[in-house]
Amino acid sequence: MNIFKEVLSILGVLLLSVSFTAGAQDDANGEAVQGQQRLFEYPVVPDTIVTLENRSNYLIQHFWENYDFSMPIKDERVFESTFRDYVDIFKYAHKTIVFSSIKDMMRRAQSNSSNFLKIAEIAERSLYAPGAVYWSDEVYIPFLESVLDNSMIDKSEKERYKYQLELLKNNLLGHKAQDFELRLVDGSKKKLSEIDGKLIFLFFNDAECDDCSIARLRLSTDVTLNGLIDAGEVVVVCVYMGKYSDEWANKAKGDSDKWIIGANDDVAEKYDLRIQPSIYILDQNKVILDKNINVEGIKLMLNSYSFN
Repeated sequence: MNIFKEVLSILGVLLLSVSFTAGAQDDANGEAVQGQQRLFEYPVVPDTIVTLENRSNYLIQHFWENYDFSMPIKDERVFESTFRDYVDIFKYAHKTIVFSSIKDMMRRAQSNSSNFLKIAEIAERSLYAPGAVYWSDEVYIPFLESVLDNSMIDKSEKERYKYQLELLKNNLLGHKAQDFELRLVDGSKKKLSEIDGKLIFLFFNDAECDDCSIARLRLSTDVTLNGLIDAGEVVVVCVYMGKYSDEWANKAKGDSDKWIIGANDDVAEKYDLRIQPSIYILDQNKVILDKNINVEGIKLMLNSYSFN
């Protein structure tokens, strides 16, 4: 083994070991679980597999092979800790291997319908909820599809997951953003499809949300962003997620005269807005480049984005 491969192999082992240690110590609320045991011994990657991606692929493919999904989950906290270790490997593995592993895991989990729903809830907390350890729509979708394809799960149990799947599929990165209409502060109306810009920031916020107020202030006073708006590189569309009113309009006029500001009270039915405030970044063709990012994420993006 040459030096490069040896270093890469050691790096892979260290990274995966750290993730397992962290996962075994935290419960669903991020609190330490004293004396907690793993459900099973994790697979050992052969020394002949040297790259981080291939080592991760191996772990994912073999992760659950010694676990009996037909047996009731006795301690959900232990199971969730193990599941989080599993999920933590996803970021290093090839996505086709990840998807295949998820489908196989959920197929095996069908042997116990009670377990199956518990696993779906754990996947939701780990991959979809605002405090998820690995927030990934692309990875969460196979779990949702497995729940909806399971004929043993009652229709009423599926409703939440069906809604989540529809919302996520309508807001995937690389897909065109859903069109919607705004009533602007001057009372006129404008659709997203009528707004032109090299880069469009959809800034979804609530007038009563303190974090939203802080974000509006930070964005409206950001020198770099204001310079890009003046240069015609960026358009900010500030979307108030509520009904238009004269009171709201008069107050909103003070946010920024450089923004397009409007109200829409049903936009949350079209857009994935799990956090508040929520910012989407669109290209000139209204294709979603990123979503649900915070002000710090916007600042980092502006510093690294190449405007042609």
